[in-house]
Amino acid sequence: MQKIHHALFDLDGTLVDSSGAIHAAVAYALQRLGCPCPPEFAIATWIGTPLIDIFREAFGVVGEPAEQAIAHYREYYDKQAQTGTRVYDRVTDTLEGLCAAGIELFVATVKPSPIAEKVLRDMGLKRYFSGVAGSSMDHARRDKADIIRHALQRYGLEASHSVMIGDRAQDIDGARQNGLYAVGVTYGFGSLEELSAAGPDHLVGCASELPALLT
Repeated sequence: MQKIHHALFDLDGTLVDSSGAIHAAVAYALQRLGCPCPPEFAIATWIGTPLIDIFREAFGVVGEPAEQAIAHYREYYDKQAQTGTRVYDRVTDTLEGLCAAGIELFVATVKPSPIAEKVLRDMGLKRYFSGVAGSSMDHARRDKADIIRHALQRYGLEASHSVMIGDRAQDIDGARQNGLYAVGVTYGFGSLEELSAAGPDHLVGCASELPALLT
């Protein structure tokens, strides 16, 4: 691994466990549409997927109703102010250590940028990051590879000295497509099998392993 200057972090499943908040917001949105959320619905398997695709693929809600569902979701999610979300163990110490080592930090997430920035502020993490690259509100940019590419271009980052850190195969695949190193975290929502099959450069079981690995 060449010297790392920039680290891009996924948000949900890597920095924060947002499963409770996301499940509650999805259930609220479906209820507003008159489509109750099945009690057996496992939100963890869908986290990291853009909202429009969750409603389309998991519940068959398409077209204008899908847009209404997203609006209801965001209304509820915003009002809850991160209730049901927690920062993963050792993440704060890890971010402090990476910043102290001179590595510039960014977030690359399928959440729209304004929503991701609010999560970071609410959870006390915003001060560690130089920028946030998220999906576009019109759904045009929602593939993880496109989001990572957007981050590289917007912030002028050199791919060969950058690493993508995330908990799902799409984080690893997106890094590969853009020429970044890829590190998978096994404490998030993706399974070990999913991450291993994607072929990351490294796997870590705790955020605290990252400073030694990247420096």
